[in-house]
Amino acid sequence: MLFVAIIILLLSMVDAFLTLVLLTGGAEEVNPIMAAIIYKGVGLFAALKMSMTGIGLVVMVFLARYRFMRLVRVEWVLYGVLAAYTCLISYELWLLQFPIQLPSF
Repeated sequence: MLFVAIIILLLSMVDAFLTLVLLTGGAEEVNPIMAAIIYKGVGLFAALKMSMTGIGLVVMVFLARYRFMRLVRVEWVLYGVLAAYTCLISYELWLLQFPIQLPSF
């Protein structure tokens, strides 16, 4: 479980980076919570995203043997989160194939 949690945390970091790249190219954040925070500061966005993901992962790893709503083991929910992040990163990489306007420094 620890390996899966570490991979999810790494994918979350990649998601944060790709989100920032896409936003500089004109994309919009669809998560209303993160959209409100991202424009207050990139550091705040990154800290909040990593802390929310990290705390959630610690709780899920700790409860991995329990059942969520008496139906699904939390362990399988972790695998679902891993699959969701994999799909999200794939989608973001697909979006990067289209021309975006990167800022000039």
